[in-house]
Amino acid sequence: MIQPIMLFLAFLATADGSETKKFSDIEIEKPFDTYLLANPLLMEVTGAKLIQLPNGNQVVIAVASTVLKDKSAQDRLRAEKVCRIKALATVVAEKQGIQVAHVEQLKEQTVIVLEKGKETAKSVSELLQITKTKVEGITKDMPVVGQWKSMDGDVFYLAIGIMLDKAGEPIQDKKTK
Repeated sequence: MIQPIMLFLAFLATADGSETKKFSDIEIEKPFDTYLLANPLLMEVTGAKLIQLPNGNQVVIAVASTVLKDKSAQDRLRAEKVCRIKALATVVAEKQGIQVAHVEQLKEQTVIVLEKGKETAKSVSELLQITKTKVEGITKDMPVVGQWKSMDGDVFYLAIGIMLDKAGEPIQDKKTK
């Protein structure tokens, strides 16, 4: 289950919005802009976030990022697709967990060298560690509610989100008040 973020967290950013200067090309839909722009840390840290509102409603926002390879339209489309899938995966991971597999393989060998009647030995160890994570599950689709870039333009961010009522059902008109 997504851990609730206290409402006051959304208002911790500086009043002059100086923290949003970390980003460029910011496009965020209302009412999600209220939460993301108020605390740019929510814009920078990827993953799923649940904000509990005083009226019992909830805001679910999932942010994902990827490195832009170039400034082409084709790369921008790739970044949007990658981030949308990553954002949905974070929602599933929060709801259903992550499967983690870790494998360690240790190879040890001793090399003996006989040179000029003198024997020397050398032990060689090689450790290979592989960790894989897998997220599998089903979640309701959420619309894209925002996108922005890092100030240098190298990292693309995308946010998906939805407003839920007290029962956890989507609010169609997306009103928070």
